[in-house]
Amino acid sequence: MAIFSNINFFWLLRRIWSDRRRIIRNVCISVVVALVIAFSIPKTYECSVVLAPESSKNSSMGSLASLASLAGVSLNGATGEDAIYPELYPQIVGSTNFMAELYAMNVQSGDGEINTTLYKYLAENQKMAWWEFIVNVPKRIRAMFASKKTGTSVPENVSYYSYSEAETSVINKLNKLVTCKINPGNDVVTISATMQDAKIAAQVADKVASQLQEYVTDYRTSKAKKDYEYSYKLYEEAKADYDRKQADFARYADSHALGTMKNFYRIEEDRLRDEAQLAYSIYTQMAQQKEIAKAKVQENTPVFSVMQPAVVPILAVSPRKMFILISVIFLTFFGHVCWLLIEKDAKEVLKEKRILRRKRVEESSKT
Repeated sequence: MAIFSNINFFWLLRRIWSDRRRIIRNVCISVVVALVIAFSIPKTYECSVVLAPESSKNSSMGSLASLASLAGVSLNGATGEDAIYPELYPQIVGSTNFMAELYAMNVQSGDGEINTTLYKYLAENQKMAWWEFIVNVPKRIRAMFASKKTGTSVPENVSYYSYSEAETSVINKLNKLVTCKINPGNDVVTISATMQDAKIAAQVADKVASQLQEYVTDYRTSKAKKDYEYSYKLYEEAKADYDRKQADFARYADSHALGTMKNFYRIEEDRLRDEAQLAYSIYTQMAQQKEIAKAKVQENTPVFSVMQPAVVPILAVSPRKMFILISVIFLTFFGHVCWLLIEKDAKEVLKEKRILRRKRVEESSKT
């Protein structure tokens, strides 16, 4: 550290100038290396979709509250707060099951040469830099001798899934290529997909955005849909009961003329009329509850405003050739300057080590 703390900059400039030929040679070599690296890395394109979800907290239930009041139901104090809020969207998108649902989507490249599923595209149609082939040689050799294992199907009532090694590899790759970010200030959701084809990047980003909307919508409306189905079932039963009792009353009234009816028949007619009116009252209440449940489904359905739709990108986001070139040139020059600062001391240390090694060899030969 003493060397770097007492640097004579004029001496360093003279030293750099005197060694300029070697510096230029090393810089030229680094330029070639940087260009080889930059042009060996496959191009990737990024497409982003920006969504603005509606707030999960509603200060007023609007038309639902007014409709509920018809049935004497009070919804005052209902907050409508949702358990899935935007801050959880990245965890949803990054989950294994969410990524696995993207397997079957069809993707098509911009030139039309690739038309397959996303799973096959990521598993079989990915370009790699030349050094990745060398690094993956041991893995390919192991794969040749390893037994082929596929994902196992599980019953529908089991809450976990089993994925093969190849499927897990694609899921991990998707987790790196697909991201979801939330702006903490306004809860704006930004979904990005990075692929080696611009059109496929746009297709994947659009699919992830729509799948996230479906997931949130299904979650927020699941209970309301069940309530609506139950209310609709009660409504149908009440309607059938009312129709049946109304028909019974009508048949009885037609079969017994009012002028010749005895007291017993009048009592029976009154009973049937009361039952029909009671059934009608229940029927109208069930109809109101059904409409309330139907309105609640619509009320809980979230609305996502698409601020930025999926657009096929024109420019690649990587590799950044100019950045790579400048970085390699800078590191080469900086490394050479550092070497000039320690070159003299380093050579002296190496010289002393060689002398010491030679002495040890001579002493061992004498003994």
